[in-house]
Amino acid sequence: MSSPSVGKPESPNVAVMKERHIKRKLNACVNRSDAPTIRHALEQLSAKGSGRKAGEGFVVEAGMEGARVAADTGNVHTPKMTLKNAALFALIGTILMTALLVWAFVSNVLNVLRGLVPAVTLFSSFIYAFGCFSVAVFLYVFYRTQASGRRVSG
Repeated sequence: MSSPSVGKPESPNVAVMKERHIKRKLNACVNRSDAPTIRHALEQLSAKGSGRKAGEGFVVEAGMEGARVAADTGNVHTPKMTLKNAALFALIGTILMTALLVWAFVSNVLNVLRGLVPAVTLFSSFIYAFGCFSVAVFLYVFYRTQASGRRVSG
């Protein structure tokens, strides 16, 4: 049996999981007066730095040459969702909710006419259906604007 890594290019997931060293500078305001905790945090970040008292907390300045940062993931894990796709997805869900709430409103109207439920239930049922319908109309207009590439002016 041959080794799985011999002669094969690395998959994108393997490349993403590799880490690289980057020089960073850390500037942070720590609202904790416990100096050993701050020192421990700096050691965990493999940083050499200084802390000075500022008000009720500390201001920490440190160089982090040895800090490890994950490689750029790009679009390896999930496909990129555009604003247009997100608007369409929200529109579909809102249309389904609107259909459900309008059906519940019609059902409540029929039940009020039959005398099965009090008339006060119509008010909340109408508010829910109307609110969801309004959001569906907004998302439809927003989706059409995104699909045509125009900007929403306001």
